[in-house]
Amino acid sequence: MQKDFDVWNKRKKIIDGEKRNPDFHEREIWWCAIGVNVGSEQHSQTSDYSRPVVIVKKFTRDVFWAIPLTTKIKDGIPFRIRFTLEDMINDILVLQMRIFDSKRLIRKVGVMPKEDFVALINYIKEFL
Repeated sequence: MQKDFDVWNKRKKIIDGEKRNPDFHEREIWWCAIGVNVGSEQHSQTSDYSRPVVIVKKFTRDVFWAIPLTTKIKDGIPFRIRFTLEDMINDILVLQMRIFDSKRLIRKVGVMPKEDFVALINYIKEFL
């Protein structure tokens, strides 16, 4: 698939100009406008450039660490954590963790089960 950086840049300017500050918390899963990224960075293939992320750490009301999710399940791949939310199996793409601004958040999907979130945090701590 050809990446359309020009269209994403236009969308990103709109997002940046919005006066939004959604209330979000750690463990929550949101659709997030992560955009079109470079090389092996995880990106979106949806028309609004979004994909689900789990919020790992909230730093301020605007800034947080999050990790993209995928339903394309692959066994034996390092740096993936599997969990189920509402009967849907997801892999958390741990290597893709990055900082986001809350303006990118589109809508809340749910909350990651606490035991899965604790396992994720412990996994991250192992390689930091």
